[in-house]
Amino acid sequence: MKKRWVAMTMAGLMALSLAACGSSKAPEATTAATGGTAATETKTTEAAPAVSGDSIVLKWSEVNGDDYGATVGAKAFQEKIKELSGGQITVDLYTNGTLGDEKTSMQGIQMGTLDMFRGNVSSLPNYGAPTIGLTGLPYLFKDMTQFHDMAESSLGQEMLDSVDKDDCGYVALGWLVEGPRSLFITESTYNKLGKPSSFTIDQMKGLKIRVPETDLMVNTMKGLGASATPIAYSELYTSLQSGVVDGAENGVTSYLSNSFNEVAPYFITDAHTFGCGVILMNKDKWNSLTDEQKGWMQEASKVASDACYEYNQKQEQESFDSFADKGVTKLEVSDLDKWQEAVQDVYATYSADDQEIIKKLAAGTY
Repeated sequence: MKKRWVAMTMAGLMALSLAACGSSKAPEATTAATGGTAATETKTTEAAPAVSGDSIVLKWSEVNGDDYGATVGAKAFQEKIKELSGGQITVDLYTNGTLGDEKTSMQGIQMGTLDMFRGNVSSLPNYGAPTIGLTGLPYLFKDMTQFHDMAESSLGQEMLDSVDKDDCGYVALGWLVEGPRSLFITESTYNKLGKPSSFTIDQMKGLKIRVPETDLMVNTMKGLGASATPIAYSELYTSLQSGVVDGAENGVTSYLSNSFNEVAPYFITDAHTFGCGVILMNKDKWNSLTDEQKGWMQEASKVASDACYEYNQKQEQESFDSFADKGVTKLEVSDLDKWQEAVQDVYATYSADDQEIIKKLAAGTY
């Protein structure tokens, strides 16, 4: 059985009475850069401008474990920024939700109690950065390579720059490209549906599907006929196990690395979104850096992006290849065109300016 996860939240967030959900059980924080332990002191004032030669320690949160692509990218960043800065800038990396779940981390960056986090483009509209969230729209990209091509293009850079322009407390330094997010369901749900050999949109009707706490994912699942159920990521395993939800959605590597296959062994390859990760940083902290230091950060972000993409490309195929050994049944979608039609109302809610960006994304004109 999977070990129960224990929530740990930052003291600064508790003091401000934020309603944060529980987080996963975590090993000791990865502090290769400094050898420190989890910090509890909160930041209450804006960062002072950096002075050349000052030592800077950045606190980076990740809700997933060491075998997750974004964590691999974060570790590559950790090593590269130490190298480029000659040890002037170091990163304390906390994995497995040590510093809180996604909501806690996103709020922590805005407040300045956290320096860096791997945010999700589908979540960013809920925190004041709507433009980059367009890349998380359902069925917009066909595969990971197409998303990566967009991320590497001038349009991809415009999407990153839009976060700073939205002035919501973040800057976006780089992409952490993941594979597609697909559905998975429990044994009891599979039996209730008549043990299908493939999956259709009609079978989505009324299913309680866990989604992140974002409007885009809620609306996507509603469009597909499911009952969208926002639940903290740390609570997903037990929610599947106890029948609180019928299923959930995530990338295949996260699905296996978090052992969701133990409680939801049927994986449905609908690939409804490429909800990519983004390297986020507190805007005040970013503005406190010198131009030289910002250059190092941007270079380290590119190294992180490359490491994450290369790792995820390899891991995605290996994950599918391991299904038989891990007791997972893959259910192909037999009517994908109907799934794409079902979410058109999601697209219709966007402005004329957004529609122009959507057209470029869909056409691959980057």
